[in-house]
Amino acid sequence: MRRFPRYLTALAMLLAAGTVSTIPSCDVLKQMQGTYNMVNCKYDFRSLTNVSVAGINVSQGLSLLDAPRILNLLSGGAASIPVGCTVNLDVQNPGTADAILNGMDYVLAIDGIDFTSGSLSQHFSIGPGATGMLPLAMSFDIATLLRGESRDAVIGVVRNLVAMSGLASVGNAESSKVTLNLRPSFNVAGRTVASPVFIPVSFSFGGK
Repeated sequence: MRRFPRYLTALAMLLAAGTVSTIPSCDVLKQMQGTYNMVNCKYDFRSLTNVSVAGINVSQGLSLLDAPRILNLLSGGAASIPVGCTVNLDVQNPGTADAILNGMDYVLAIDGIDFTSGSLSQHFSIGPGATGMLPLAMSFDIATLLRGESRDAVIGVVRNLVAMSGLASVGNAESSKVTLNLRPSFNVAGRTVASPVFIPVSFSFGGK
């Protein structure tokens, strides 16, 4: 389904507000076309890298003491348990012009639980017919989630993350199902304008 008319509507609103009056319309249209192409790219999960839990880099493997330390944090009342990771996506541009990203908003949910949301400021472009890897670095704190009704589900997710170190025995029995919603943005006169369309990306990790 083509969504471009929605972008034309957004442009008309910006012009009415006078926010792009100092920029040639061709430049604005180029930026919007690049974002439109980005929305219509194909997104596939490639990998999770740079995974860390409570300051311990899981991606580089764990010592015999690291895994028990992490699991002990999950069972206690720690005030803060920071988690970080990079979600790497393969992005394929099926169009005939460049797909351009100047930034994006994201919402990350795992097993139906909203883990985090935020914004990333990074430039990314893919030529027509090409495929590139888009790395999305994210960080969040799970301590609050562990004090709610979602505690058991959150522990399962973290166990699957820890198992990525190679310690399959600590993994959860079920895989963790990830839903990542992305909303690209483009720049107009130094102002960030978000796409009206979210891009859903789903994948799973872990499980025995």
